[in-house]
Formats: sequence, C-alpha cells, structure tokens
Amino acid sequence: MTAYPPAPATVRPPTAPSPGQGVPAQQPNPAYIELFAAYERAYASAHSLEGALDPPIRTVGDAWVGPAARGWERELETERGRLKKAAAQILWDIYDALSKVPPYLPK
Repeated sequence: MTAYPPAPATVRPPTAPSPGQGVPAQQPNPAYIELFAAYERAYASAHSLEGALDPPIRTVGDAWVGPAARGWERELETERGRLKKAAAQILWDIYDALSKVPPYLPK
C-alpha cells in the first residue's frame, strides 16, 4: 500500500473550538474549512482510485491470451502503479496545503 498522510480524523477539524482564554476572539477560516472538506473527500476516495484497474487486471488471461495480452497486462500494472502514486500525491498535496493554512482568523 502507498503511504498516505494522516487520516482526516487525526487533523484538527474546522469545527473544533477556537483556542482558549486569553486569545483574541477568532472565527473559523473559510479556506481551512474548504481544504479540510476536500481532504476528507479525497481521503475517502483514494482507495477506490488505487483499485480502479484491479478488475481488468484480474481478468487478464481469461478472455485474451498470448504476447499481446501479456503486454497489455504489463501496461495495466504500470498504470495501476501510477494511479496509486497519484492518489497518495493528491492527499499529500492537500494535507501540505491544509497544514499551511491557519484554522482560525481574528474576528
């Protein structure tokens, strides 16, 4: 399995209470809320993206055999590896952006 960043459940949700007493009044950052929602959606669908080519790979050899079929299977395996890397990269990109945006802004 490809290494994913931490799950959204381990990241501070935008609905968490603002910092405690002694801190000026703050409001949730709309950019953080949007990135957090995108991160949750992407994380939830990453495994389906990773496995998108699993069904055709499982059927190789059942309906089509020979050198061309083996070449096609290798191409599918290569593309499946790219999909797995892309899924992880998407998550890391959103996670990195989320970690740079403050969850709260001064009122």
